[in-house]
Amino acid sequence: MATFMVKLADGSEMLLTAGRATRTDDGDVTFEDVDDRGKWSPTCTLKSHRLDSVHVRRIAEDGQARWVKQSDAGHWQAY
Repeated sequence: MATFMVKLADGSEMLLTAGRATRTDDGDVTFEDVDDRGKWSPTCTLKSHRLDSVHVRRIAEDGQARWVKQSDAGHWQAY
């Protein structure tokens, strides 16, 4: 499981916990969880026009937790 911070175009923020997040080439972001059979299922999808940025919580080399901004362009997956 990963923790994601989504900054929305209206200035608000959301915190989500999900197994992974996937950004399509169109810019939509889908958060997914996996079931006990290994099947990924979407739990929340945000359209690109609603998004400002998506960040994932990571532990840096110094041992401190940081928000890492995901790319604003192209396809990506974050776990």
